[in-house]
Amino acid sequence: MLTEVISERVGSVRNSIEKIIKVIEESDEATLYVKPSEEEWSGMQIISHVLEAVDFWLSDLDALLIVPGAKWGRNHEHARRLAAVDEDVVSKLKKDEVIVELKKIPQRVEKSLANVSDDDLEKNAPSYNAKFDGKPLSFLIDHLIVQHVEGHYGQLVRHLDKVNSLN
Repeated sequence: MLTEVISERVGSVRNSIEKIIKVIEESDEATLYVKPSEEEWSGMQIISHVLEAVDFWLSDLDALLIVPGAKWGRNHEHARRLAAVDEDVVSKLKKDEVIVELKKIPQRVEKSLANVSDDDLEKNAPSYNAKFDGKPLSFLIDHLIVQHVEGHYGQLVRHLDKVNSLN
């Protein structure tokens, strides 16, 4: 049963990443750097966040499998998270390069989730983010990886619709 559950989660991430890549490929590169407002991220900031966040959460998951019960997570002020969406950092990213990095995500997810057992899914641990404190590993996988990628696909589509309507 676990193999089926893991396959479903990996498939969901793969599907979301493929949709993100398709949107990027169909977008003019310059459009990816446009912010619809000062408060909103550009498309490339969204993409950079996805790349950084998935890597962060998979690393946390890998560590929790080695040291169950260790403190995990972060908040919105985490330095690495903020650096990933910094406009100076993002301005150096190129469309073709982020596509290459996005294509690596499903294999990385599959590799990490292959190490998860049924028992692991129910284990919980303290978190640096009080909102996530005591949540099981299944929450980390489902909410912070699978649903997170799905949600940012939707955000990217809405963002580009908004940017394109400004023209």
